[in-house]
Amino acid sequence: MIIGDSLPFIQDYVLALNEAIKLQSPDAALTRIQRYWLSFVILGLLVTNTLCWARFERFSCGTYGISSICWMFKKAKVAWNLLLYASVAKIIEYYGIKSGVLVVDDTDSERSKNTTQIARVHKIRDKKRSGFYSGQNIVFLLLVTDKLSIPVGFTFYEPDPAITAWKIEDKRLRKKGVAKSFRPMAPERNPAYPTKIALSLKLLNEFTKGFSPIRIKAIIADNLYSSKEFFDGATKLTGQPQVISQIKKTQLINVNGKFVPVGDFFASYSGKTEEVMLRHAPKKITYRSTKFKVKSHDKRLYVIAIKYEDEPEYRYLVANDTTWRDIDIIKTYAFRWLVEVFIQDWKSYEGWDQLAMQRGIDGSEHGVIISLLSDHALHFHQDQLALYQNKEPAATVGSLREKVMTESLLAFIRNIVASDDPKTIFDEYASKISEFFQLKSSIKHMRGIDMEELQPQI
Repeated sequence: MIIGDSLPFIQDYVLALNEAIKLQSPDAALTRIQRYWLSFVILGLLVTNTLCWARFERFSCGTYGISSICWMFKKAKVAWNLLLYASVAKIIEYYGIKSGVLVVDDTDSERSKNTTQIARVHKIRDKKRSGFYSGQNIVFLLLVTDKLSIPVGFTFYEPDPAITAWKIEDKRLRKKGVAKSFRPMAPERNPAYPTKIALSLKLLNEFTKGFSPIRIKAIIADNLYSSKEFFDGATKLTGQPQVISQIKKTQLINVNGKFVPVGDFFASYSGKTEEVMLRHAPKKITYRSTKFKVKSHDKRLYVIAIKYEDEPEYRYLVANDTTWRDIDIIKTYAFRWLVEVFIQDWKSYEGWDQLAMQRGIDGSEHGVIISLLSDHALHFHQDQLALYQNKEPAATVGSLREKVMTESLLAFIRNIVASDDPKTIFDEYASKISEFFQLKSSIKHMRGIDMEELQPQI
């Protein structure tokens, strides 16, 4: 059950959030009703693991109706553009964060094939199964520190329809053997559809401008972002020369004046094997490194071939700042795995990906903001704070969410027990529960079917 007054740690978090908003823009401060609504929605998201107004209504036993919850989401003049910024600022202040590593990654969320109202939906190649599905793609920026890892920015990506159509046609003509000179030229990119690299640089720019005191030690991204545009842009925006990514084994490096695939070059050399500490755990790795000019980047980079004990093939890292030691580059790149953990937690426990039917770009963006605020709010849970103060490892999102669900139920029971007439209050809630949690007919059980008709005709 969701109690009307939310839980104390969520109320404290929303109050702290509002104070941070006031520092940025006093006129944008949340009203009392907006604070109350936001506290309720964050708790509802954590308890139901969805951003669904109907479920919020049921689990509040009708205390709040769908229309009123939805109206606040769509119509209330909330400073949505400041919520995530203010939340990040409050966490940085409370936990005393001075430096960290920024990690860029993106993830897909599958949606209905027939949807027309959800923004930024497009065809996405299915990485696990053959074919495509309709979905949304979100680029995330994660700040990894020695205390905690927090999402600090996001944006939706959608491919340029004109370029997508051109690629399909160009591929069809190439299969037919049509020469390049007779195939249509690629159209100019529409500024309304920036690339993932452009979006990631925008996120880096917003973070460095908004949180300039934070010292960025490195920027990490996977091979999708391993381009000269991203490396040069990230270095310029953050003032940090160290950008680490991954390249394919077919990428060309200049060896003695001749360009050769990086995979072919390292195949001739056996790497050294040793056990190193990666993310506080011992890992046995085999690696070899060198400094070569990478053709696609048109500059000299640190190139490292590495494979873990259970991997059959090498992966190839590239680092912009060649003054680092190769082992330090490997240890830093290992932090990229933390963004995968965050995305998995976010999809599993933080509501938006489970059931997100909010319409339009504002609906999608505001929904993700609330979902990320629920992630941030868990850092202010009394048990999480106690672990931090005792310098112990932080609790997982899943275990904290289970604790919140239990605390919400206990608070619901406590309200009944502490009332002047517990029996009457209990009967009222029991009646409401029966009203809002009704059984629904199942199409799996075919009642009323005459099985006697299913027989051969003589």
